[in-house]
Amino acid sequence: MVAINKRAVSPEQKALRRTQILAAAAEMFAAQPYEAVNLTALAQTVGITKPALYRYFRGKEVLFLALFVQELGKLKQGFSGFGHSEDMGAAIARVFAEHPLYCRLSAILHTVLERDLTYDEALEFKRTLRSEVMEIGQVLAVALGTANTELVFDKTVQVQHALIGAWHMTHPVGAVKEVLERDDMAIFSQDFETSLAKHLRAILRL
Repeated sequence: MVAINKRAVSPEQKALRRTQILAAAAEMFAAQPYEAVNLTALAQTVGITKPALYRYFRGKEVLFLALFVQELGKLKQGFSGFGHSEDMGAAIARVFAEHPLYCRLSAILHTVLERDLTYDEALEFKRTLRSEVMEIGQVLAVALGTANTELVFDKTVQVQHALIGAWHMTHPVGAVKEVLERDDMAIFSQDFETSLAKHLRAILRL
């Protein structure tokens, strides 16, 4: 990552700085748990001070919510041009599996990232989320061959619920991860994409 060594002044420079902060956060989050991501180290990676970082994001949760929205946009692109498939569950699960950062952020969205938001921050985020989910729902409506937007929106939300559950169940941590590597515990070891596809087949049945 190329750091901007001077203070961002123009809108273009500020946009670039913001992009660099999000990129650095994504890189750090890919290598360690959310709790271990340190904003001081993140600022140093970008080439700014921690107070300067706070001019872009008032805190860690808000920063990672912005990263979530960014990754949701990438996920939406993965669904663009999505056509009908005989196995929609598998097709959608594959798109999610191709966006692991989005999945990891989803797994901590409700329990961590949304926990300490102000009312205005929460409202802005949920409005953005609703808009993005509606767009994805429109794609799924075409793929599922239905014009019932209320039904599709409900199923789109259920898909997200299944994603979060499947991610947690298939990504154990700590001692549990080691235990599940034992041959006699193989029954608990599940592949994320395969497991999610099973759930989605049931959810998407019209």
